[in-house]
Amino acid sequence: MPADKSPAPDSSRLAALEAGQTAIVTALGLVLDTLQQQTNLLHELVDAARDEPGASPVITSLDELTEAVVRMGAGVEILAQKFDGLPDAIGAAFAEGAGQGSAPAAPASP
Repeated sequence: MPADKSPAPDSSRLAALEAGQTAIVTALGLVLDTLQQQTNLLHELVDAARDEPGASPVITSLDELTEAVVRMGAGVEILAQKFDGLPDAIGAAFAEGAGQGSAPAAPASP
């Protein structure tokens, strides 16, 4: 009878983590794309408002809103970069655990 070829528990956990990480990075990419589109539209609105004669409080509000969207996009970009480094960090943790003779402990079941 052939030996059981089922994946090791660590491999299953890593595969699940990788799938979750991929989903999160994909979602963050969509958020970044949306923020970029909003930023572009806000720039167009600011440009249109500046074409109007005279001072307008709308320009100040649009500038502040644009800056807020840009800051939020930068924060999401940093978060995406951290998630990009997650597989290497997890792999290093598993390798360190294997080098010490044991894999990292699984979370306790409820």
